[in-house]
Amino acid sequence: MARRRTTRKRKKRFQATSISALLPGTLSKGRKQPKRTRRSPRKRAKPGLWSKLSARWGFSHYFAMLLALSAAMALFLLVTDPRFVVASAEVQGAQYLDAEEVVKRASVERANVFLINPDETAERIRLISQVKDARVRVGLPNLVRITVTERQPVLNYVREGETFWVDEEGHIFLAPEFRIDLPVLLDDDSSAALDDRHMDPALAQAITALSQHMPDLNEFRYRRDLGLYFLTPEGWRVLMGDGGNMEEKLAKWRTIRQQLLNQRRQVETVDLRYDNVYVR
Repeated sequence: MARRRTTRKRKKRFQATSISALLPGTLSKGRKQPKRTRRSPRKRAKPGLWSKLSARWGFSHYFAMLLALSAAMALFLLVTDPRFVVASAEVQGAQYLDAEEVVKRASVERANVFLINPDETAERIRLISQVKDARVRVGLPNLVRITVTERQPVLNYVREGETFWVDEEGHIFLAPEFRIDLPVLLDDDSSAALDDRHMDPALAQAITALSQHMPDLNEFRYRRDLGLYFLTPEGWRVLMGDGGNMEEKLAKWRTIRQQLLNQRRQVETVDLRYDNVYVR
């Protein structure tokens, strides 16, 4: 019996499926990808000032800027217009003070009224020794009015042949004339004043009080070592010292004077500077 040839079908060998085939996208991992180069972004130009203003400003900002420019132009026209230039200033309240000197010290002639500061101008005028106070008023179109308050003298002060006036506050200032209705203080050694412009107010007030209580006495003297003194009609020298306790000294003087007249004594000096009265 013939052998049957049995043909065995050879099983086709299949290779094991690779993991890369099962997982899509893994094949590409093994390959080197070309590097992508990033292009640098272009630098943007910085916006200018006008661009910033255009972006931020609105209608109100432009309107405000227009108003500011208009105000600046108006101010320029005002300070350059000759109609507002001061030709002369008016001075009020000056009786013995020279008005031209006041205007000169004010420095307002040929000035624009919009550039005049009244407070600073008044302060310059107060530097005049005869002026106690000053006020300045400015008006349109070119008006400047200066009102001064003068110092009122209470005595004539004669020093080194020159006559000054002194007010009750002890201020010394130039005298345009000699007032015969005021008492006189003759400074023998230029020591009665504290400085060129001031005297002890107590001394000025003491002289005023003495002249009022002794109308027949108009002249007083001062010396550093003696202080205030005066000469009586009898030729006696009466030493009053400083300006303190003048009422008490005056009462002592009236008493001692009457006693000396009654005694008919020969007197050279009556010293009232101390508590006890000394007669020589």
